[in-house]
Amino acid sequence: MRTPSASVPPHEETAQVLQRYNVTQAHNLVYTYEELRELGIPPEFLLALLELFEDPQSFKPETFKGFPLRVIVDYLRKTHSYYLSKKLLEIEQSIHLLVNAYPGAHPLLLLLQTFYTDYKSHLIKHIEVEERELLPYIVQLEELVDGNGKIHTSPMMMVQKFIHQHHDTEKDLEEVRKTILNYSPPISNQTLYRILLSQLEVFEKDMAIHALIEDEVLLPRALEIEKKLRDVQPH
Repeated sequence: MRTPSASVPPHEETAQVLQRYNVTQAHNLVYTYEELRELGIPPEFLLALLELFEDPQSFKPETFKGFPLRVIVDYLRKTHSYYLSKKLLEIEQSIHLLVNAYPGAHPLLLLLQTFYTDYKSHLIKHIEVEERELLPYIVQLEELVDGNGKIHTSPMMMVQKFIHQHHDTEKDLEEVRKTILNYSPPISNQTLYRILLSQLEVFEKDMAIHALIEDEVLLPRALEIEKKLRDVQPH
């Protein structure tokens, strides 16, 4: 059997993927399939993710088709937790440091601070809805169709409803990044500026991949299950 390496290429994004699975020293470690499974990490799914982060243009929904929905949901939940506990806070801190480092209240930085606060609030609400309603429902759908569980309500096109209400949060993040690009930092805080810009670029890419997996893999498959269950229900 092929032994997958958890060695991280020199890219911050792939290291951050591994952090979600608590593989925090992956640059020094090599895992076998069995060792990854003992850690609760589906090896093939992890490798597919790492390859996607290396080259997002290579994304094909069928690459993830064979994985149970619960594995995909678990990744999305881990990603939500990573965003809330780490990424959003890091970016917020960088904006705060940049604002405070500027001699006087720069109007563009103050606008950026307000813009990011609004974005963060919206993203948190979006995540809360997914965690409270959508993701548990999809797990129940898969368990039901596998004959291993019950769903408390009949399939009522909840996934379709979510799709209609879904807002493009990664586009909002792009606007945040474009705002900071309009700012020309003085020499004294160019380092802070570059750090913030790098954080925003990495997060924007991460969010785009999150959206690909959710919109092109998870939701279409959940829609198929909903339809299948409604078709077999007595009228």
